[in-house]
Amino acid sequence: MKRKRFRKFLLCGLILLGSFALFLFLSYWYMVRCQGSWHGEPLEKGMNLAEIRKNLEADVRFIQEMGPRNSVNRKTYEQLLRCEEWIVQRWESQGYRVKKQTFSFEGRDYSNLEIEIRGRSAPSEIIIVSAQYDTLPDSPGANNNGSGMAILFELTRLFRNHTLDRTVRFLNFVNEEDPFFGTEMMGSYQYAKRCRERHEDIQVMLSLDALGIYTDRPNSQHYPFPYSLVYPRRGNFLAFIGDFSSRKAMITATRGFKKGSSFPIEAGVVPKSLEPAGWSDHSSFWKFGYPGIMVTDTGGFRSIFHTTKEDTMEKLNFEAMARIVAGLRGSILELTQSNWRKE
Repeated sequence: MKRKRFRKFLLCGLILLGSFALFLFLSYWYMVRCQGSWHGEPLEKGMNLAEIRKNLEADVRFIQEMGPRNSVNRKTYEQLLRCEEWIVQRWESQGYRVKKQTFSFEGRDYSNLEIEIRGRSAPSEIIIVSAQYDTLPDSPGANNNGSGMAILFELTRLFRNHTLDRTVRFLNFVNEEDPFFGTEMMGSYQYAKRCRERHEDIQVMLSLDALGIYTDRPNSQHYPFPYSLVYPRRGNFLAFIGDFSSRKAMITATRGFKKGSSFPIEAGVVPKSLEPAGWSDHSSFWKFGYPGIMVTDTGGFRSIFHTTKEDTMEKLNFEAMARIVAGLRGSILELTQSNWRKE
């Protein structure tokens, strides 16, 4: 009798252990193995990466020299407005018409800046690619987020004369940093709210947030648990991070990136509530039921200078950033022209 009980107990234990192992495997497959596959010669081979790098360096240098941009005091608010004006001029010089979404808080105005390439065959289906242009109080913001802004400008330059199937909107959001992060005064919150009120079909939103720090040095990447269990410990990759609703878009965006560039990438989808996955403007779109993906070098998990006054351009890897431009160009082409939602 005791032997039968033991066997039954052992069998139940093995079933539970097997079920747990299957759960872990399926979770790993769903959350981590979400990169699109593609094998071939990347488009970066035929692109002028030297010109892209030169443009990136010039933009980040100008952004850094503007200094901190936020609402902390009169000077930094004036620098925020100066940056806003420069973004408008930058896009107008590329031939775009810039739209503003302006809102007020405590007597000051803040503006999101938008340009659009209207889709040819599915104009109501919208892809958003964004950066933010404010900084924390004492930071010149070369990487956070001058790198994202500079890459966004290169993407808009490269797409200047393109016709795409879906509509793509490029945005520079205001008020991503503290004290506004996580509040309704985030520029991305105001914009996502308006999208929902207008019943706009946002297919996915990509937030470009700190994309400039890369190194092959061992143990240069520090992810919190449980991310540390599955992702590399060398900070030489670009990360794509989304929620569960973004998985199809994640596969498509990363497949397109690989078509554009062979630069190493990692990807993952997680629950919305799991920090730090929501630490950028894409989290505002999650709140309104839209898929959103953060594209990043992982910020403070790689660079001790992230958000500080030492966030300066000599720490950025512009060669890597040029290749990332090529990759993200591929991501946008794939998202706007493939039938990924039906796959």
